[in-house]
Amino acid sequence: MQSTNKMFDPQWKTQAKTRHTVAGIRTWHVNLNPRAMPTLGFAKGDMPRQTSSKNVHVDWRGPFAAQAGALIVEITTDKGLKGYGLGGGGLAGALIIEKHLQHFVIGRDPLDVEEIWEHLYHITSIYGRRGLVIYALSGIELALVDLCGKILDVPVYSLFTDTPRLEIPAYATGTDVGYYAENGFTACKLPLRNGLAEGEDGYKQNIEMIQAARDAIGPGVELMADIYLRWDVDYTLRFANETKCLNLKWIEEPIPLDDYAGMAQLVREIESTWIVSGEHEFTRYGFRELLRWEAADMIQPDVSWAGGWTECLRIAREAAELGIPTWLHQAGTPWGLHLTACLPILCMAETFGPSRDGIESELYHRLHPSPQDGYFTLNDAPGFGVEMDEALLDAYTVDRL
Repeated sequence: MQSTNKMFDPQWKTQAKTRHTVAGIRTWHVNLNPRAMPTLGFAKGDMPRQTSSKNVHVDWRGPFAAQAGALIVEITTDKGLKGYGLGGGGLAGALIIEKHLQHFVIGRDPLDVEEIWEHLYHITSIYGRRGLVIYALSGIELALVDLCGKILDVPVYSLFTDTPRLEIPAYATGTDVGYYAENGFTACKLPLRNGLAEGEDGYKQNIEMIQAARDAIGPGVELMADIYLRWDVDYTLRFANETKCLNLKWIEEPIPLDDYAGMAQLVREIESTWIVSGEHEFTRYGFRELLRWEAADMIQPDVSWAGGWTECLRIAREAAELGIPTWLHQAGTPWGLHLTACLPILCMAETFGPSRDGIESELYHRLHPSPQDGYFTLNDAPGFGVEMDEALLDAYTVDRL
């Protein structure tokens, strides 16, 4: 595999009617949905106490989780054009951008986004390569790609394919799967929160929950299970065997990260359903390791975490060469939907909810378009079609540098 295969057409610069340089970068650390998940943002409160001494799963509601640690990146050019990206890492990610990364972006041409990415990755490699640094780099890259579309006055997807899929089927993640099916979703993903720490009682509850979900949606709607790293190999094998009759489409992230050998064993031994991973993998280099081990039937890079738009497209193309499909994690954002429209293998886009009581915030709705009748529809707005109001961002800011 080539590590430097270019995503962007070098002729774009000649097509641009005006030339821009980056003049400034700003960030907002926001809690995207504080009313729905009030304990997600810890910057202005106490961290919850550890309730178990067993290191059996991660705290998915921690300060760098998808919602609480969201980082909006705004890049402004010398001509006043603004591009927006969604990254992660919260206040720590913002600090990395302000104290280091921005100094190597300001003054650059946004159309050189791939060269900028490679340079930022290189200069942070001694303390980055995964986690917070790549979260921050993802937000910068997405804002630059947004500017590329706006400078050329075209939607981002049109820069990468002549045959985009502008209607994208959606699947819903959450616990109210019956309600999702009633609202036109043809696939639902159920989070199962019981793991090794909950013992046999927790295992039985998981079986009961997934059975109840299948009963609620019927046989015609696809059903997936999201484990979030709480099991081990034996637990997963047992669960997969006991749920064969439920026709699960996949079991997601069942065991701890970096256990490629364990994931590869699950892929080999479980034939009834996909074993999928990649939500918490980073860059082409991490995904190449995952693919080398044959440790996933399908991969799930997150465009806001794994390195950004061009990096995730590169990952998806390399996986497709091996016959492995890509279904982006939380694809139902403007950034994720544009990428899904360009993926080499057909897939669906993830959304969260909908909720019965409509508790999602205004900012959440701005960054998570609502599918209609089970489908997302892309328009032809320049860039990713994202425009932000500073007052709205300030209203949802959790903390500042």
